[in-house]
Amino acid sequence: MSPDVVEATDQEQAADPGALAVLQPVSAPRMTALPAARVSTRVRFAACFLLVAVPALLLYMRTLMPDMGFWDTGEFQAVGPVLGIAHPTGYPAYTLLLWLGSVVLQPFGDEAYRANLLSALLTAAACGLVGITVAYLTRRFVIGIATGIVFAVAAQTWAIGLHADPHAFHLFLVAAMVLLLVVWAQRQRAGLHADRLLIAAAALFGVALANHALTLLLAPGIALYVLITYPGIVRRFRLVATCGAALVVTTVVLYAYLPIRSAMNPPLDYANPQTWANFSYLVFGQQFTGTFKARPPLFDAITQIARYNWDQLGLLAVLALLGTVAGLLRRAALVLMLLTWFALTWYFALGYENADIGRYYLVPLMCVAVLGGLGVGAIVEAAKTLRARVAPARPSLMRWAVAALIGIVLVVPALVAVPVRFRSLDESSDHAARTWLDSLGAVMGQNAVIISWWSYSTPMWYGQYVEGWRPDVTIIDDRTILDQNLGSAMQVIDSNLGNRPVYLIRVPGDYPSYMQRYTMVNLPGIVGGVAVYQVTGFQATAVRADR
Repeated sequence: MSPDVVEATDQEQAADPGALAVLQPVSAPRMTALPAARVSTRVRFAACFLLVAVPALLLYMRTLMPDMGFWDTGEFQAVGPVLGIAHPTGYPAYTLLLWLGSVVLQPFGDEAYRANLLSALLTAAACGLVGITVAYLTRRFVIGIATGIVFAVAAQTWAIGLHADPHAFHLFLVAAMVLLLVVWAQRQRAGLHADRLLIAAAALFGVALANHALTLLLAPGIALYVLITYPGIVRRFRLVATCGAALVVTTVVLYAYLPIRSAMNPPLDYANPQTWANFSYLVFGQQFTGTFKARPPLFDAITQIARYNWDQLGLLAVLALLGTVAGLLRRAALVLMLLTWFALTWYFALGYENADIGRYYLVPLMCVAVLGGLGVGAIVEAAKTLRARVAPARPSLMRWAVAALIGIVLVVPALVAVPVRFRSLDESSDHAARTWLDSLGAVMGQNAVIISWWSYSTPMWYGQYVEGWRPDVTIIDDRTILDQNLGSAMQVIDSNLGNRPVYLIRVPGDYPSYMQRYTMVNLPGIVGGVAVYQVTGFQATAVRADR
């Protein structure tokens, strides 16, 4: 069977209004296809998705973090099962999905593993959607499969699928939005009823907005895409209002989770967002307003961006330049939307301080992958024209020859890089957080107070609130100190010292000031993570804060 996509007629769409019918490519001139061919096209779209998503999922599962983690990973593993509230921006959509995943995925392991597995499922599905989108745009399934596979084994894509992280959900939602918008535009140009697709995309944008604030950077590109594709939409007030209502209602309903759940006093309640002041502090990320830096000079920025995309996607990143040029001639709205997303997200990320900034490059990386797929499609179209002149009697042979060449040139180099990336990304043996937590629990005294900081508070929260680890221990994080108005870490130590065993975890640079004030002993027997100190008393020259 040819790798060309079978085209569908308006009559076929009317005869079968199911959800899969929207994936029928529409172009002019259109060819009448038999029902069997139409079914075959849908099967091949499903096959395109599965041929990308299933190998990606198997790869991610082989390298998946098997247990709890430090830092944000531990927090997200905890907030889902207990329906807590995460750090800014609250991530209500992801939190609810984590809870659902903790219920649906029960046969596959404990709560921490289920949260990690959810990231693998979301990331693999996002790669499959990228494959379908490229296949739909180029009308070549082999190009979609090749593009999806190259994107799936990119180091950054692979990494986000290995542990609990809302960026995996963000990538999935954006990939789904692209597909919906592409299908909407093509059907809109063909004069077919497509309003429901645009409304669905608006609702999906609302879900994405309730998952990650990076979604705001997508709005200008989407607006540009819709206006270029369908200028007449400005006169369709009802459609615009419906899309706006779908977006607003979805966003408001999901964000309403934060104050409602906070009022229930959940185990994890970041910033207590029951008042407008606390709600806005959480949702608008006021805590991180000072985490920006100077951006590099333009040439250095361009060099960094080019090197990054080459390292991730190889030749597909180079072909994205061809795809941009060819796309501007045939699909200007789509290319402008993708370029807008790419530029705005990179501009933001280059000036933003984050411990794992690579996650912010996922959507720009997806944009490059789609443009690269368009570049491959342009080459295939040129080869098709050449084929008509050189070998008009053997079209199928030429098609399959070109398809095989695409697979060799794009997929083989990506697969060759897999073993090296496997060794650097593999988290399947990462039991550090579990080992650290178990060893800590074994040596701490009864009814202890531990003053911790974020990266090491989160696995303790997971252990205590999800698994019942050391319920006698009071975990005091810097966030707890703020939310409960406890003053400072030193004031917490002073008020508990002499009454309960007191333990301390700080970043290395903080310890000198504590050692000037307190006598401290490195707690023996801690394995797999940072050292923990027991505060045994005051230095002779120290003045107690509670006196």
